[in-house]
Amino acid sequence: MKILIIQGGFGAGGAEKIVSILAAHRSGMGDDVYVAGLTMPEGGSYFSFPDDVTLMVASDDPKARGQWARLQHIRQVIREVKPDLVITFLTKINVLALAAVLGWRVPIIISERNNPKAQNAHPIWRHAQNLLAHRARTIVMQTERASQDLPRSLQRKAQVVPNPCAPLDGIRDRLGKGNNQLVAVGRLDRQKGFDLLLQAMPQILRANPAAKLTIYGEGPERTALEDLRDQLGLWDAVSLPGASSSPGAWMAGADLLVFPSRFEGFPNVVAEATVTGLPVVSFDCPNGPRELIRHDDNGLLVPPEDVDALAAAVIRLCEEPETLNRMRQSFAQNLSWLAPDNILAVWDEVIEDNTIRQIHHAL
Repeated sequence: MKILIIQGGFGAGGAEKIVSILAAHRSGMGDDVYVAGLTMPEGGSYFSFPDDVTLMVASDDPKARGQWARLQHIRQVIREVKPDLVITFLTKINVLALAAVLGWRVPIIISERNNPKAQNAHPIWRHAQNLLAHRARTIVMQTERASQDLPRSLQRKAQVVPNPCAPLDGIRDRLGKGNNQLVAVGRLDRQKGFDLLLQAMPQILRANPAAKLTIYGEGPERTALEDLRDQLGLWDAVSLPGASSSPGAWMAGADLLVFPSRFEGFPNVVAEATVTGLPVVSFDCPNGPRELIRHDDNGLLVPPEDVDALAAAVIRLCEEPETLNRMRQSFAQNLSWLAPDNILAVWDEVIEDNTIRQIHHAL
């Protein structure tokens, strides 16, 4: 089978990680796999791909020339590859790809990776996806709660597939064993709530003056976050070194992951932490943290955007080393649930079901 997977780019995002895993898996099964993106980092793809997976990138940046150019690029890629199946990731790419195949009999699976009700995008994208998604064969959602947010007419197309996740070799032995090294990871934008975490840090430092916070990521809010850090007098306690040097490297030496997102889809960094044994303190935002964190077992959940509660939860774990150590041993359940073989088997069912329906349609 010839499969074309379309994503926004080849950077360090959660969707890009899943694309690399899925592409490698289907290529290993003998499929002819192509992965298309609008942009490529200067140093190449953040996530690796097998040599027999064909990567396709726009010769220039259609994103810089507007949505029409992006749609035309996607349409040209589909025309060139002539795939048996198209799989797309993220709202805008879903919409553009669905529009690009109008008039063509190309089966398409779309995958929503964020919270479409809450994400900071023009409402036209959500409305366009809800309209065009009737053209999709399947809509892959990451949680049951997210699938229930779809319009009723689309819920029958939904298939829940959480993200596969396995600990990196040797990373468990590199986790911190203390209570001072806090990490946060994600794109530096409002969704990720790092401004709320910075507001919690003065309370955390009063209780634990030795605490250090490292926020890994890049994004449009860098300057604002650095300014807020300095206004709060946190320059000695908080660092923003940029994106993690390699997948999972942010966990080395970490004692606790703090996850202050305002909303999510299915947070990969929380999944990575919970299958590895890194305790997490998180806002109970929609959707994702509650599916991954069992309160007081492998982490703590606090009310969304409650800065005082976030600080109190971090302080509690800093002051209870025995609780931290217990949580470090509570990785088996998520390790089994999110095992790549289990999750990729569900993807295989979705893909094979679409293939069968395509054959029946052709007959």
